Amino acid sequence: YHLVNNAGALVNASDEADARRTSAEIRAMMEDAGLTPGDGLRARVAVLDGTHLSTTDKTVTEETGDSLDTLWGQMAYQLGGQDAYEIVGAAARRGTAPGGAQLDELFVSVGPCVVLIDELVAYVRNAGAAQDNIYTFVQALTQAARRNDGVALVVTLPESEAEAGGAGGAEALERLERLLGRIEAVWTPLETNEAFEVVRRRLFGEVSDPAERDRTCKAFADMYGRSRSDYPREAGEQRYLERLKACYPIHPEIFDRLYADWSSIPQFQRTRGVLRMLATAVSRLYLDSDHGPMILPASLPLSDPALGDEFVKLLSEQWRPVLSEVDSDGARADGIDKALQRFAEVGGAARRIARTVFLGSAPSGAVHGIDERQIRLGAVQPGQGVSVYNEALSRMSGDLYYLYPANGRYYFHAEENLNKVAADRREQLDPQPVNAHIVGQLKDAIGRRADVIVCPRESADVPEAERVRLVILPPEATRPTRASEHDHAADLALDILQRRGDAGRVHRNTLLFLAARGDEIRDLRNKVRDYLAWESIVSGETRVRNLSGERQVQASGSLRRAEHAARHALVRAYRQALAPVQDDPQRADYRLSAAEINAKDSGDMVDAAFRRFSDDEALVEDISPTALASLLRQYVWDSPAFKDHISVDALWNLLTSHVYMHRLRNGGVLLRAIEAGVPEGKFGYASGYQAGDYQNMRFREPKDDPRGGGLAESGPGLLVNPEMAELVKAVEPSPQVEPPPDGGDFDVGTETETGDGTVAPPVIVPPRGPRRITATKTLQDDISLDEVNNLREEIIRNLRDGGGRVTVTITVEADNRDGFSENTTRAVKSNSDHLNAEFKSD
Repeated sequence: YHLVNNAGALVNASDEADARRTSAEIRAMMEDAGLTPGDGLRARVAVLDGTHLSTTDKTVTEETGDSLDTLWGQMAYQLGGQDAYEIVGAAARRGTAPGGAQLDELFVSVGPCVVLIDELVAYVRNAGAAQDNIYTFVQALTQAARRNDGVALVVTLPESEAEAGGAGGAEALERLERLLGRIEAVWTPLETNEAFEVVRRRLFGEVSDPAERDRTCKAFADMYGRSRSDYPREAGEQRYLERLKACYPIHPEIFDRLYADWSSIPQFQRTRGVLRMLATAVSRLYLDSDHGPMILPASLPLSDPALGDEFVKLLSEQWRPVLSEVDSDGARADGIDKALQRFAEVGGAARRIARTVFLGSAPSGAVHGIDERQIRLGAVQPGQGVSVYNEALSRMSGDLYYLYPANGRYYFHAEENLNKVAADRREQLDPQPVNAHIVGQLKDAIGRRADVIVCPRESADVPEAERVRLVILPPEATRPTRASEHDHAADLALDILQRRGDAGRVHRNTLLFLAARGDEIRDLRNKVRDYLAWESIVSGETRVRNLSGERQVQASGSLRRAEHAARHALVRAYRQALAPVQDDPQRADYRLSAAEINAKDSGDMVDAAFRRFSDDEALVEDISPTALASLLRQYVWDSPAFKDHISVDALWNLLTSHVYMHRLRNGGVLLRAIEAGVPEGKFGYASGYQAGDYQNMRFREPKDDPRGGGLAESGPGLLVNPEMAELVKAVEPSPQVEPPPDGGDFDVGTETETGDGTVAPPVIVPPRGPRRITATKTLQDDISLDEVNNLREEIIRNLRDGGGRVTVTITVEADNRDGFSENTTRAVKSNSDHLNAEFKSD
């Protein structure tokens, strides 16, 4: 319009660099056309505004009062007045479209002309029944413009169906694009480098202080050049300095984001929309006395309701909570800035980053958000370091509800960040459900095993039993990670070992323990918190917006990963195998021997624990007859109650009750040792003992002895002291004809003759046993009634029951290197006389 009407003014524009360039381009264009700029173009212009004109217009021509309610009537009248109108008048008066011949006549009549039609889709959309006539006119007009060299036709159409206005507008846009497409030369009026110049000039006019502009822009360019790795590559190039100057005082990144990202939203207006947004932002910054060197993305006051509304209109009302989180008092970003002074010193690092990321979060295109270099480009000012912004961004990634970090890029979204929702839910969980889940995990992992007790709360929860069991301690009872920490596991384990509730525990040597260290249980709790948080999201317990599609897949995947991590953390945590130890049999002092298990391969911590106990001999899977015989000599045969024999049941009771003894895995270990030890003569075995007689006594017989099967067949019996077993075997009749191994003699009878003349074999008379038995027991210092009673029950009664005449002689012998006193000698002699005991002294 201005080029046709006032070319001379455009050619002789101001001395600014951009203006001079534009003037030169116009001058060259006119010279190519053989025109003199000063003479003008001498062309007629018709401007048809579709949002201003209407098929119901009441305007008329001044000369005759003809109606101007059609596009062709308006066009003709603007180009040539009443005379031109008359060329298409018949069609204009009837409301029908003129033909091509009439339009050719019109253009020849008026000469060179320009027809500008703006908002044509809006005009057609509101034309109602006249739409078909308008389409016919447009078709005829395009063809006439192509036939006539002196005619330029410029028509504007919306960029998208959304801008066309409803279904009617979309249909009109489609038909008009087809009609105009036959002759069109598409021209986008404002590219980014043109549009920002328009906006900048409309907002600020000419730069009042070019020197200050140049100093400021150079400071930014120098900052980008010094730290090229911290900013986008193009920011460190010389041409970016020219962009900074051209956009000043608005940073180029604002225009890049608005035109590259937001302009793809259908309802966004590239020029007017940007102008309206930035005008609002500049106004708020002016009222707030902002002294920033340039208006960066980080400067945009999104807390201003008017500016916030501009973005919400382009997005939806669901974005208001996002704006509140980005830029408001008490917002999450604001809370991060208040937490650290260094964030506040740069004007609020978190808030500046949030504003920058929001501007880069237009929900359009395949790639969401901006990367860290672009964030720093939009937030950092000269004189500031990037480290404070890096730290703030790191904190924001885990704290803001609507901020999404993905593949090195950051963006805001109207739907809550599920990772942040899960993180908040994790922090809200009380310790009790976390520990309860760990206990449940242990029970699920172990299953129903009689030899395992999972997480007893107190000693009463562990029943008495004569078999070995592994007690897995609860997560509260941890082993210390550092020397300064208390050993809660030892407290509970030793309490369980010695007591069952209020009573003392009997079978103490059946308990082994498995526990976790403090640091590993903390890691396990964190993993369980993750799982419970995601489980609450997937189950709907924690409500989030639009949990479907990709978000449902994300939540379900995160739940699976958290569950897997929790299972592995459980195995890693419970690695401390604790075996009770009693160093002194005379003192009930216990300690715990600790070893670390490795259950990574199988994942079965119970089997791994038992393997470690077995490797460390804290649990005996197989005991040799020699070791069992040694144990009997050390702890059993010297006992008055068991010096000759002990029942297998009683021995098992001793083994399971005393921690200083061997801890056998089960009774089968003991029976196998007995079966192997009897043929070796380590001890004897009898099925019973009655009236001084050992029943089914076995001692040094081979396993395949025909007189009896294995111990399992004969049932629990007695283990006999090998010395007693030797005595019993010495007097036991032998069924063998062969001489005994020790060379003893048999008494052989004479042959006898039978009635039929045959000779019977001699009668074998078994050798007689010893005719005299003497049992001597030497005591020191004193003799108790129990010991006397044991002698009577175990020796005297047996000899008497065997038919012997028993004489018991008690000899008391004492010596004193310094000699006994006269009083002592006199007292002992007097008492001896009284007891009819023989007294001697020397």
